Parts: sequence; C-alpha cells; structure tokens
Amino acid sequence: MDTTDTITVQDTSSAAAAPPPVESNGWTSLVPMVLIFVVFYFLLIRPQEKKRRNQETLVSGVKKGEEVMTNSGLFGVISKINDSDNTVMLQIAKDVEIKVLKTSIADIVSRSKKPEDTKDKKQIDAKSASSVKQKKK
Repeated sequence: MDTTDTITVQDTSSAAAAPPPVESNGWTSLVPMVLIFVVFYFLLIRPQEKKRRNQETLVSGVKKGEEVMTNSGLFGVISKINDSDNTVMLQIAKDVEIKVLKTSIADIVSRSKKPEDTKDKKQIDAKSASSVKQKKK
C-alpha cells in the first residue's frame, strides 16, 4: 500500500483582500443608548411623575370630614389632620380611629361620589320627565 500525503499551498498574493475595518465613531455608538433613554423617559418616567404629582395634589387638599380610601382598602372619615408628622386620624367605625400617613390615601371617596350622584339624578329626572310626558299624551 502506497499512501501519499498531499499538502496544498495557497498563494497569499492572489487571495481576496479583507475589507478595510470600519472606523467606529464615538457618537454612532451612543445613538442607540440615547434612543433607549428617550423611550424609557416617555413610556416609564414621565407617566410615573405625573401620577405622583396628582397624588400629592390629592393628599394636600384633604380636609376634615371627608371620606377616604387608603391604599390597603380601608374606608373611613378623616377626623383629625396632623401636618407636623404628615398623618391623619381616620375613623373607620364608631369610636374606632386609626392613625395613617397622608401618603397612604388612595382616593377621596366623598369627592368622587358627588359628580356621579348628580349625573345619576339628572338621568333619572330626565327619564321620569319623559315618561310623564308620554303618559300625558
């Protein structure tokens, strides 16, 4: 058995030259990062700031005697406001009061009830007025 080993030699001068390296500018690598930051700002940061400002406005305008709901779902009436330590006394039942932070107030229920009640009354009044007109005919 005669085995021969063959070696292939390639001419390096005839090989295709590699393309020249692309010079990376520092600004082109920053563009994607800037775009990602802009997207995060408009989709995450800005809405959260707006929500936080609305909550601060709601909490700062709370008054004694208003019915509120806390973040934990407790409903009660504000009996005392203490601005020095940013707390309120919340009456949740007869002779039962708890001390909660103002920031734990999620909604002022007594304010949100008023527009709905007047709207419902107007709709009911309009329906009853139209039914009275139909009966007269």
